[in-house]
Amino acid sequence: MEWAHSWPWLALALLGAYHGLNPGMGWLFAVARGLQEGSRGAVLASLVPILIGHEASVVVVVGAAIATEQLLAPPTVRLLAALVLVSVGVYRISRPRSHPRGFGMRVGSVGLAAWSFLMSSAHGAGLMVVPVLLGWPVVEGLPAAK
Repeated sequence: MEWAHSWPWLALALLGAYHGLNPGMGWLFAVARGLQEGSRGAVLASLVPILIGHEASVVVVVGAAIATEQLLAPPTVRLLAALVLVSVGVYRISRPRSHPRGFGMRVGSVGLAAWSFLMSSAHGAGLMVVPVLLGWPVVEGLPAAK
């Protein structure tokens, strides 16, 4: 695979690694659960529902982008994705304390996955990857199946 086709995959991998390793990205909830239960295992067990919620958000947003691209011209989809991403950013800056309510600190795995999905959707985790995904032909960049 040549460099022109591999840099978007590298960008997504680095963005995902930064997002996953940054302590401010969901780790605090996992640590709080571990402290409440007095167990390192609770921290580690919390990471799976957080991952599932985040990935579900990315899948929903990417699926919506792909479906929209089937109905509209790619430049229009790119413009819509950019406008939504900027709108989410402006909203988050203008209303920094406007988090959704309804989840307490005592949640099970399903509640934690739902919280993760809600937070990653509200904060634009899935929207981050749309500009990169819409910027190159994914299928043409993959090696042929043998």
